[in-house]
Amino acid sequence: MSELTNELIRGVYAITPERSAIWTPDAIVDCVAAALEGGVRLFQCRQKNWDQAELIEFVGQLNSLCEKYDAALILNDVPSGEFSKFDGGALVGVHLGKTDEAIAQARSRLGAKWVVGASCYNQFELAEQAVRNGASYVAFGAMYPSGTKPNAVRAELELLSKARDLGVPTVAIGGITLAHVPELMKAGAHAVAVVNGLFGVKPDAAQVCSVAQQWVDAVETQY
Repeated sequence: MSELTNELIRGVYAITPERSAIWTPDAIVDCVAAALEGGVRLFQCRQKNWDQAELIEFVGQLNSLCEKYDAALILNDVPSGEFSKFDGGALVGVHLGKTDEAIAQARSRLGAKWVVGASCYNQFELAEQAVRNGASYVAFGAMYPSGTKPNAVRAELELLSKARDLGVPTVAIGGITLAHVPELMKAGAHAVAVVNGLFGVKPDAAQVCSVAQQWVDAVETQY
């Protein structure tokens, strides 16, 4: 799985806006389609407190879209015991935070086939433990002040450099703009995770497609 993970967890890592009065499920799907058209090939579905049947239907829509574009889809905080309900297509794995299912349990249930990502915030020790327990990649952040999570802890660039020795891809997240891409990639990030930086504050598919192209170009020039 490690070689495949290295291919998947790279470049622009788009995280879906959470549902709101403005960001309806249909608006999110439309803008994910626009980001795919713009070249993004890695997405995380991060949606909290949905009815399960509704979430399954929504993930199915994202899954079909990502499969059409040969992109990968990762689910945030879906218990591994429920994962089979979302199986197939572009779906490659799950992403877990410190209050979610344990990494070791998810890895045990899912086996080697699936990606298991881990939020490690600003703690290298969490990343070391996550990798020991079977994490496929680790994420650090917030790297910069984040509009999505304004109270998030801040992570230092040095964490990305230090994490090179862990042997798994490293994702930078939190307040990232296009201007931050060079220093993040130079420091050791394999992927940069974005929400508002890609999708903006309100749905606009044409704008998302244009901005997605800018993000993809900015990252690709660093390889």
